[in-house]
Amino acid sequence: MPVRILIADDNAGVRRALTQLLSDIRPIEFSETENGRDAVAKALDPGVDLAILDLAMPVMDGLSAAREILKVRPELPVFLCTMHWSPHLELEAKASGIRKVVSKAQSSILISAVRQLLGEESPSSEQTDEHNASVSLPRNPTLLPAGANSASQQPGKGNSVQKTLGEQDVTKTRRTG
Repeated sequence: MPVRILIADDNAGVRRALTQLLSDIRPIEFSETENGRDAVAKALDPGVDLAILDLAMPVMDGLSAAREILKVRPELPVFLCTMHWSPHLELEAKASGIRKVVSKAQSSILISAVRQLLGEESPSSEQTDEHNASVSLPRNPTLLPAGANSASQQPGKGNSVQKTLGEQDVTKTRRTG
């Protein structure tokens, strides 16, 4: 039976990118939503094995949604994947029961955490080059300053390859050293 992962993010490009990245791990069924209230409703389904929530979403933010989910399903692993990472957020999220807070700029850490959760790799295992791939998820255009280019990416270490997911571009950088 495939693992079921809920992805809640108001950016469809981020949902598509995460779905594609995580589907390389093993057979996974995905459930998607764009707001926190729907995430709560979907996460209460006992078939959901993992919830990955964005912090900034309409209707209900990811932190509030996680608290509601974990009141009913305290055993459900919940990860927060956000562009708004801070040490304070990390502490607040951990106190709420969220297992992992990951910056969207470091999606390779999210992939590794999902692999560990699913028993695909141990926390101290040697990772191959494929596991060390760093992928920048699409930026949420509603959060960019006026005049900012949503397609611009920060240069990474190593060789860059553009990978197109629908209308969004994702830069995949393989670390070489």
